[in-house]
Amino acid sequence: MKKLIPYIFVLVFFVIALFVKQCREAKNDNELTTNSKEETNSRQPTDNLDVFRDENAEYFFTKHARCRMDCRHITQREVKEIVRKAEVNYSKSELDAPRGPKYALEGYTSKDNQHVRIIVAPKQRHLTIVTVIDLDEEWACGSCK
Repeated sequence: MKKLIPYIFVLVFFVIALFVKQCREAKNDNELTTNSKEETNSRQPTDNLDVFRDENAEYFFTKHARCRMDCRHITQREVKEIVRKAEVNYSKSELDAPRGPKYALEGYTSKDNQHVRIIVAPKQRHLTIVTVIDLDEEWACGSCK
């Protein structure tokens, strides 16, 4: 009987470890389901393209976007014009980006008819302009990091 005690102890420990593992997996599954619902709910306002058409929306231009705009001769007014038109290229958008969705908005500027793509990340209080791309012409911009 004394020889069986270590085996019984290992068996009990194994059963407890298995139980704890199943509890943790169940908890993680519940968290994933809850987080998915929260992400879906939090994304609904940005999936509604009206967020881009808001005349009173505030814009934040990243340093990179400003550099690209300067190099490609694209003004803030032109960027806002394209964003308000909100023609989304979903194949170039990253709706599941880790730091929030990024939309690729495309259109033509009214000033000089440049075909541009603007990467926009809607935030709670503003629209972040991540970068601005001229789709028809390659510009020698140098480093815009």
